[in-house]
Amino acid sequence: MRFTRAELVFIALGAGLGAIVSAAVTAGWIAPSASFPPFVLVLLGLGLSEILAGFALGRSPGSLIAMPARILAFALGVGVLALLQGGLA
Repeated sequence: MRFTRAELVFIALGAGLGAIVSAAVTAGWIAPSASFPPFVLVLLGLGLSEILAGFALGRSPGSLIAMPARILAFALGVGVLALLQGGLA
């Protein structure tokens, strides 16, 4: 499967969100063991960015990004978060 340009940007955004959330956890703004885990912020950020991009481009938010790109963006974001935090433990 080939990704479109919008999907590639979305995947890169997932990695960026993982790095941003990791920096927030390292700075102490987000507790790493709270009842609201940091990876949920990556998921919410991806969802919000897809909705905003859909409205900005005049397309339905659900039709802009295909599901494989969404899964890859989330997995990449959580992977970057885990790598920068020193693992999942």
